Amino acid sequence: MADTDKEESRPAPKWMKSPEGVPDFYANTAHLTWSLDDVRVRFAILVESPETPNPGPEFIGAAQERVAVTFSWRNAVVFRDALSRVIESYEKTNGPIRTDIKLPPSVP
Repeated sequence: MADTDKEESRPAPKWMKSPEGVPDFYANTAHLTWSLDDVRVRFAILVESPETPNPGPEFIGAAQERVAVTFSWRNAVVFRDALSRVIESYEKTNGPIRTDIKLPPSVP
């Protein structure tokens, strides 16, 4: 039996809540960097910038960092696969998630 077969037959680790709780962050944009060993995701929220403070087609926000998470390459693949399954399930129920949306003009 190959090592990968042994690993796949192991039960998943039990998830336990931290007695201290965990930080909870919202993000609507992310930036990826990587090395030979791992992948780093910097999560941020888009906020208004002094150059374009109003919403609308001309809006160009600034990304305000909130948190960063670093994954091993192996864990990045596991995360990708799990996220793909969640997205497929969501879209099966709600239809395709649109990424080609546009902001309406600013309302005076």
